[in-house]
Amino acid sequence: MDIIWQQVLTQIVGFLLLLLLLRKYAWGPLLQALDDRKNKIATDLAEIKATQANLAQLKQQYEEGQRNMEKLTQQKIQEAMLEGERFAHKITADARQEADAILIKAKADIGREVVLARMALRDEVAHLTISAAEKLIRKELSDQKNQELVLQYIDELR
Repeated sequence: MDIIWQQVLTQIVGFLLLLLLLRKYAWGPLLQALDDRKNKIATDLAEIKATQANLAQLKQQYEEGQRNMEKLTQQKIQEAMLEGERFAHKITADARQEADAILIKAKADIGREVVLARMALRDEVAHLTISAAEKLIRKELSDQKNQELVLQYIDELR
């Protein structure tokens, strides 16, 4: 086995030339493609993280909006309940006031009716007394004299 140095040297030079050519034409574009791919992946990851952060912020805003809507809803319900209670109190107060007015009017009407009834009773008693007196004395007195006697009699009864 003899080593042919010239052939080994040719193969080494060919190999080195092949390495230089591969490095210039194959490794460069291949490494560039790998770098471009790596940069694209990094950019996509950054976009994904930004989107996730944006989504988290939107979710937080949504939840805060939900809480605010719930608070607002509760507040509106409470306001409506208070308004209803105020309205009920007003209706009750108006009804009481109206009932009191009716009661006062009824008492005044009863008072007037009592006065009228007393006057009617007084007139009736006077008439009956005059009739009884006429029958007893069998003579008729003047109306003015009759009236005076009856009023005097009624005053004595009190």
